[in-house]
Amino acid sequence: MKVIVADDHFLVLDGLEVLLSTFDFVDSINLANNYAELKNELNQTKFDLLLLDIDFGNYDGRKIFHEIKENNPDLKIIALTSYTDSEVIKSTVNAGFDGYLLKTDQRNEIQTAMLKVMKGEKYFSPKTQAAFFETVNQNEKIELTERETEILELIVKEKTTKEIAEILFLSEKTIESHRGNIMVKLNVRNIAGMVRKAITENLVKIT
Repeated sequence: MKVIVADDHFLVLDGLEVLLSTFDFVDSINLANNYAELKNELNQTKFDLLLLDIDFGNYDGRKIFHEIKENNPDLKIIALTSYTDSEVIKSTVNAGFDGYLLKTDQRNEIQTAMLKVMKGEKYFSPKTQAAFFETVNQNEKIELTERETEILELIVKEKTTKEIAEILFLSEKTIESHRGNIMVKLNVRNIAGMVRKAITENLVKIT
């Protein structure tokens, strides 16, 4: 796995480089201290995974996310940050990140996140999930976008990712991204939990 880490603090970069070098599945580690360096690295090398700080110097990682993905559609991107505010986490999830880790997360959490994301799954560490849901009222209405509702209805109807992509004229990667966001919003860990909650909360129309 080829990994690139983007952070504007040299101590963080050095620490992550040492940590990632202990993972046997990591083949190479590149570092970027600013956005110009990151773009240059991405133009020269095809990476598998990017660990991106949300507060990246003069740039907001959430705002440059789409530009990065547009030029590197197969690149997996995990937010690695110090922010535990639920609103920041929500906006990051909605931006489309594949995962969200805190800089205080343990080695095993970072390792698990990287492996799961590379398998096409979304990953949010326990600390992140706790911060995300601690301010959420249990009676608060779950808000899904129109597209997310469409996809959820098709999932409940037992359609596969490929079938959903064909029905909605979207890529399978886009469907997987939406599915991950739906899981986070519903606070579930798998498809079974998603379907169960969709039905019990009347989030979809069953025909």
